Amino acid sequence: MSIEPSSPAPRPGSARRRLLLAAGIAAALAAIVAAYFAGRAGVGAGAARPDSHVRIAGESAAGSDAAAAAGALPTPIKGGVLPAPGAPLKDHFAQLQARANAGDAGAATRLVRDLDRCARLRSTQWRNAGATEDLTRRSTEGMSAAQLRTYQALLEAMELRQQAQRQDQATCAGVDEAMLASLVPNIAQAARLGDEQARACYLERGPLYDARSLIRHPDGLRAYRGTAAALVEAGLAAGDWRVVDLLQQAYEPGSKSLLAGLLGADPLQHYRYLKLYRLGAEAHRADQLDRQLAAVATGLSPAQLAQGDAWAQNTLDAGFQGRSTDGTPPGWEACDF
Repeated sequence: MSIEPSSPAPRPGSARRRLLLAAGIAAALAAIVAAYFAGRAGVGAGAARPDSHVRIAGESAAGSDAAAAAGALPTPIKGGVLPAPGAPLKDHFAQLQARANAGDAGAATRLVRDLDRCARLRSTQWRNAGATEDLTRRSTEGMSAAQLRTYQALLEAMELRQQAQRQDQATCAGVDEAMLASLVPNIAQAARLGDEQARACYLERGPLYDARSLIRHPDGLRAYRGTAAALVEAGLAAGDWRVVDLLQQAYEPGSKSLLAGLLGADPLQHYRYLKLYRLGAEAHRADQLDRQLAAVATGLSPAQLAQGDAWAQNTLDAGFQGRSTDGTPPGWEACDF
C-alpha cells in the first residue's frame, strides 16, 4: 500500500510574500516598458544627431554601455597662463601634469606637444646628422647654376632644421624617461578633454604609439578599450571628419588597425561612414570614393544601402561642416603633432 506524500503546509505569510513579489515584478516590468517608450520618444526628440551605433566587438550593448560609462569624458576647464613657448619642459612638467589631470585642456594640449617633441628628438638628431653629413660632403665642382641654386636651398633648409633641433634640445634638456613614459596617457587625457589631434592619434594608435611603454604597462590596452567608444561619440558630435575617416577604415573588412580590432569588421558600418565621408569630399576625390562605395555596395541589400544613405545624409546635416578631405589627404598622419 503506497502512501501519497502530503503537501507541505503553507508557511505563515507566504501568500502575502508571493503577492508582494508578483507586484514587484509587475512594477519592474512596467518601469522597463515605460523606459523603453521614453527612450523611443527621446530618439525622436533628439534626432538632430543620429545614433552612431558604435559597439565594441565581442560585447553586448549592455557591456558597451558599461564601458562607455567607465570611460566617460571629463568636462574640460580653462586654466591659467601656460609657460612661454620653448620653456624647459622639466621645469614645468609637474605643474602641467597636475593641471592636465585636473581637466585643464590647454595644459593637456601643451604637455602632449612638448612630450612628443622630446620623444622624437633622438631620432630627429640621428636623421639630421646623417643628412647634414651627406650634404656637406658633396662637391660643388662642376655643378651648373641651377644645381648650385638647388644646393644652396638645401643648405638653407638644413640650417632651419638645425635651428629647430637646437630649440627642441633646449626645451627637452633634463627630460627623463619617466616623463617620456607619460606620453600616451597624456595623449589620452588631451583627447578626453577635446584636443582633436590627440583624439585622432589616440583612436588610431592608442598605446601602440609608444610600444616600449606598452610593454612596461600592458594595462594601456584596457584603458584604450574603455575610452575609445566615448572618444568616437565625442568626435562625431563635434563634426570631426578625422574620426569619420578613421571609422570607415576601421570597419572595412580586413583592416588591421587597433581601432579595427576594437570595433570589428562591419560592411554596413563601413558603407555608412564611407558614404558620410564622400558627401563631404572635395570634387577631385569624388570619383575614387564613388568607386570604393560601389565596391562595398555589392555586398549589401537595397534596404541596407537605403538605410546607410539616409543615415549619412542625416548625420551630415546634423552637424558636419567643411570638406571631409581637407585635413585627411591619402596617407594622412593622425599623430602628426
